[in-house]
Amino acid sequence: MLTLSSALFAGIDAGGSHCRVRLEDESRNLLGEGHAGAANLGLGWAQVEANVWQALNAALLQAGLDNRAYTRLHVGAGFAGAHLVGLKAKALQWQHPFASWHVTTDLHAACYGAHSGEPGSVIILGTGFSAIGLTEQGETLLGGYGFPINAVCSGSGLGLQAVQAVLLALDELAPKTKLTALLQQHFNGGAAQIAEQLLQATPQHYAELAPLVFQAADNGDNVALNMLQQAFDFITTLNQQLPPGRCCLLGGVGQRLLTYLPPVQRSRFSAPLAPATVGAIYYARRHLAVAAQEAKPYGAN
Repeated sequence: MLTLSSALFAGIDAGGSHCRVRLEDESRNLLGEGHAGAANLGLGWAQVEANVWQALNAALLQAGLDNRAYTRLHVGAGFAGAHLVGLKAKALQWQHPFASWHVTTDLHAACYGAHSGEPGSVIILGTGFSAIGLTEQGETLLGGYGFPINAVCSGSGLGLQAVQAVLLALDELAPKTKLTALLQQHFNGGAAQIAEQLLQATPQHYAELAPLVFQAADNGDNVALNMLQQAFDFITTLNQQLPPGRCCLLGGVGQRLLTYLPPVQRSRFSAPLAPATVGAIYYARRHLAVAAQEAKPYGAN
């Protein structure tokens, strides 16, 4: 039974398009969930903080709780961008009201959730791309350096490729295809209108174009199909660089690409056991358990 003194646990999955929160009690029972916009640390702490609060408060509201619960809330947060030391330090320095605050990367949170804390790997193809393999000997980290310099095979990367291909086609430097028409319809104009609307575009804006690539591919568009073939080849390379064992392909683009992968490639991937929000809570619980063990007097069990 939940009382006014019961400990609460929240897991935050903060990525380039969404911030998701899961709220649990001490017995791991789901109490509530919340959702808000992008919370990649690279977007700046003001936006990150606003979206974390929005998602967290939505989860509390669903659970029938209010801000009085903050002081008994242990929070594990998996942030996109937390692998960069300066950005992670900013998150760790947050003056929060919680009982405890534990920050890791979205990759680690996803991997802990996907494999229930056991060794394994994940490839995340969402707004951006990153991958991690965890073993008893250590970890392998790949990608995660951000758009546009390191967005291969991701939503933002596919969106950027689509724009580049369409602009060439509209200048008659490449063939016009179904993808050309889809992007013109999306932007309601030609090359100049597309370029103007993308002047201040974020990675999320480009990622919103990725579904058009899949739509064009479904209609046999050779440009889109070539993009997906490049994605398949890249996924194979990523998989070869990760430790052997269980691997999950995650993220909106990752899940969509699974349906296009040849059966042999698809068979290399397993379904995740739990989402990243559960993995973030696992991370918080593990840190609390370690802290409790270290606080025991010498010789205590």
